[in-house]
Amino acid sequence: MATDSPPALQEATINSTSVWQHDLESLFHLAKDRFPDVVWTLGAEDDDQPATEEVWGHKAIVYARAPPSFQNRYFSFRPNASSPLPYSSSPNGGYPTASALSLSLGLETPGVPRSPSPYRTGSPAPSVAPGTVLRLSTSINPTLFSNELEYLYTGKGMGEAFEFLFDSAESRDEGDAEELRMDKLRKDLVFMWRSRLYSDVRLALTGTFSTSHHEDSTAVFSSHRFILISRSSYFHNALVSWPSAPKHRPGEPLTLQLPSPPFTPASLHFTLGFIYTGTLVFSHRSYDLDTGLQIMRAALYLSIQTLYDEIQARIVQEMMHGLFHAFLEFSEYERLTGSKWGTGGCRCRQCARRAPRILEFALADDVKNPHLERGARRALVGLFGEGWCTTEFASLPQRLRDVALKGVGKRTTPQNVFALLFAAEHALIKLNPVIDSWADTVRDMILAARKGIDDCLAGKPEECFSQQDWMEMMENDGVRFEDGERIDWIMSAIKRGVNDKNAALLYQASTNAIPFLSISNLLCRHWSPRCFFICTPLNRIK
Repeated sequence: MATDSPPALQEATINSTSVWQHDLESLFHLAKDRFPDVVWTLGAEDDDQPATEEVWGHKAIVYARAPPSFQNRYFSFRPNASSPLPYSSSPNGGYPTASALSLSLGLETPGVPRSPSPYRTGSPAPSVAPGTVLRLSTSINPTLFSNELEYLYTGKGMGEAFEFLFDSAESRDEGDAEELRMDKLRKDLVFMWRSRLYSDVRLALTGTFSTSHHEDSTAVFSSHRFILISRSSYFHNALVSWPSAPKHRPGEPLTLQLPSPPFTPASLHFTLGFIYTGTLVFSHRSYDLDTGLQIMRAALYLSIQTLYDEIQARIVQEMMHGLFHAFLEFSEYERLTGSKWGTGGCRCRQCARRAPRILEFALADDVKNPHLERGARRALVGLFGEGWCTTEFASLPQRLRDVALKGVGKRTTPQNVFALLFAAEHALIKLNPVIDSWADTVRDMILAARKGIDDCLAGKPEECFSQQDWMEMMENDGVRFEDGERIDWIMSAIKRGVNDKNAALLYQASTNAIPFLSISNLLCRHWSPRCFFICTPLNRIK
């Protein structure tokens, strides 16, 4: 599902909202074909004229969104509210009425509805017979009624007439008013979903979802068919194309079994929240990287492109701090970084631990995401050094570690040679006290990369010693604490890299590049003992 040029986070969230609004608008216009449970027969306000039009809708939308004034005028029907639950509370063939897993994810029990609207009336009892349509008649202009009902579905079209949706009637500019209307619509739809208001379908997962218990369990999520088929082509095919309803107990909704994997209770929770609200930020709850990757798999399975794009952008930008500009092509990335190693992305500990997982996920047969793969490959190269000193990197398959090693080799140029050498030495120091087997794996990789660095330094000394990194050490007169240690590392690298083929070249380069040090050595004896300490080993190299 990955696109040629995936949107960044801001664009992805805008697209998510836009498609969500379009889907809700289509739902309103096609309500008759999307499991409606209420229809208004509308006639002119003059009782002598016959009814002329039918308008179809969904009780859940009306109860979740409409103010008392609308319900009193056009929805006077009051069902028996003896049971506060969406379905019978009796056992139901192995599916719990309220999955403990679902509740742990923030799904509220509907016994005490928590409505975000101060105008909403008490939650009614749900429809216990899916497919039953409530028929109502009223005398009103069909166009006016249709516009009012459309506002309940979309939050657009009747802004000034529906000021009751705001907490106050203060004047606001159009941008703020639009944002508030969308926020209110999202909160109402979340309430409708979590309270299981007139829900008519269950989504069931069976699998091992707990790390402490290894037995299979079933998680059940209640939902609304009219929402699901409006937002996902998979659900449209599964629910509309059913030749006959699966077996279910009378008075209970249909149950659709989803595979696990790819679905988990956590990923399905956030996926459903996105389906209802058009955003992943629909509650205060957050998700970790594993759940984020599972949401991507869910989006692939359900064919929801906007969800895929948004969670991909959030993983890259929020969880992986840009993942080395994963969405940029190679030429753009090179132009941005100037081909300099270590400048293209974040090298924090969190990114170091997560990058290997991102790479394995991107290469999985059911994912094949080229953008995450590209970003993860760049990240592993950029994290060379202490960033490789993790169990996650050591646990990568050998072929993927070799790919990272090859990437470091391509970056081993005179421009990067000193930074890479210092990174390798710091990694070896960090690994010294570690006795676990994974450290041996990483140490071998670091030493293999360092050999290429040694060869570059000894084989292209004139280019290397003309780099800014080297010149800065000389210009600072060795006053920095780490300069002495770094000079020792450089000397050792040259000794390891020198051979019969490059010895003459190395001598010539030292004659051309270091003679000034012999002169400055005399001055340094009087000006800086620290500089003398650095110059002495350099003359030994010569």
